[in-house]
Amino acid sequence: MAQRPAVSQPDDDAARVLDGGFWLVVAMAAACGVLVLATIARGVLAPGAASPQAAAPSAPPLDAASFLYPTPRSAPPIELTDPDAKAFTLGSTRGAPVLVFFGYTHCPDVCPATIGTMGLAMDAFGTGVRAVFVTVDPERDTTTWLKEYVRFLPAGFTALTGTDAEIRTTADAWGVRYARVETGVPGAYSMSHSAEVYLVDADGVLRARFPFGTEAEAMTAVLRKVVATTLPVAAATAPPTSSTPPAASAAPVGAMDVAVVSSAVWARSPGPVILTLSAAGSPLNDPALHPTVQLEGPSGDAVGGPVVATPVQPPGVDTVSYVASVAIPASGDWRIEVAATREGTAFAGSAAVTALDPGTTAPLGGPAPGVRTPTLDDVGGNARAVTTDPAPDLRLSQRSTADALAAGQAFVLVIDSTKFRVSPACGRAIVMARYLVDRWRDVGFIHLEPYRYSVVTDTPVLDGSLDNPTLTEPAAAWGIGGAPWGTRSMPWVFVVDGHGIVRAKYQGVMGSADVDVIVSLIEQGG
Repeated sequence: MAQRPAVSQPDDDAARVLDGGFWLVVAMAAACGVLVLATIARGVLAPGAASPQAAAPSAPPLDAASFLYPTPRSAPPIELTDPDAKAFTLGSTRGAPVLVFFGYTHCPDVCPATIGTMGLAMDAFGTGVRAVFVTVDPERDTTTWLKEYVRFLPAGFTALTGTDAEIRTTADAWGVRYARVETGVPGAYSMSHSAEVYLVDADGVLRARFPFGTEAEAMTAVLRKVVATTLPVAAATAPPTSSTPPAASAAPVGAMDVAVVSSAVWARSPGPVILTLSAAGSPLNDPALHPTVQLEGPSGDAVGGPVVATPVQPPGVDTVSYVASVAIPASGDWRIEVAATREGTAFAGSAAVTALDPGTTAPLGGPAPGVRTPTLDDVGGNARAVTTDPAPDLRLSQRSTADALAAGQAFVLVIDSTKFRVSPACGRAIVMARYLVDRWRDVGFIHLEPYRYSVVTDTPVLDGSLDNPTLTEPAAAWGIGGAPWGTRSMPWVFVVDGHGIVRAKYQGVMGSADVDVIVSLIEQGG
């Protein structure tokens, strides 16, 4: 890929290059659409619509703690300019929890979707929570432009801009990555950027991070948990000394904080567990570090032997992740003990892991199904016959999985539908793929519609109903329709290496950082 940050997506459709006023209308309309979709996700369903809870019957219940930083730390500073051209500092929000999001106003879908979700979470929480939107596109997002834009944002939002240098410094301090993406049309650029939402508590302590696609209910639950357990004020007053904020309280020498950042960990077959490590409040971003990981059962007994984790640092990313291939015998709750030695100092830490039942899905470590996914060439170039996305990225329909397997090309298969939404997460994996296809140009990104449908006067019409959709033959070949998941557990993503082996898989809401790390691991020969 053009080496770029990891989560969001550029707008590749030149037809979207419109005048600024129309873009504002489009962005706000998209945000309103997200609010409607999110309302449906919360249970206000249209007549005949299926309950989204049935989409993944075996998914574990929400664990609000999974979004929390293991070591809370002072939030990095934000010192920028508001739409009234007045100086703004994050410190001015003390006394209330704050959601922080970096994006840009011309974003066609990721930013409106995220802002809409944040607004729903704030409404559900009630009064007393604020939100800060920091642009990564100061060239277009001027104070004059933002003054119009904020009129359409949910209540409680503050939009901020600044100079190029101020925005870059602020984003770097928060670990936010962004880059300008040229479209080939003068002035018609877009931005790729990280799409996490951060939660800062009333005392200025950075407490939680929500990956792109996190639902409003999860944000609200974490907000309530954080407000109920706000740390002492002293924890928020330590000034940051680097791009990574210091810990709210120093950990004992030798102690190590272990965070499992994988969106999904699977039982039965050895599969990747992605970790980040920190000690004394500082990340252990060491590409030469090879920690050992030991799986433990509920009683604390070791299960199997220790495995060595591989350090992975995707291009353009500051964080080093450590990927361990762990064989977890059965689904349920487990624990891992992690040990590492750095510069003569031994560190140890542990973390809880919840393993999911893979059911009949293509097993990790096994060969990818050889079934052919349909391409544009197969349907005479009729995009509607292979995708229900109203504004599709046709690069995702150029190649079949069978072609990639025959060529020995690593690929990422995205099984998702924009039109036929059987869960609140539907369509989000496609958005993620649009960004990653630019990031990893030597890797195939392939979209597969999961359900059979017909095209009637240019409109996709589902064969059957959303209550009981029928999988296409290629989707069924990947095993996603079997127990315990069923045909309505969308979306799914499978990562396959150049040898045709399934290396990772994800279901439902997932982070693009997961795919980024696994693809980077494959590309570096791991």
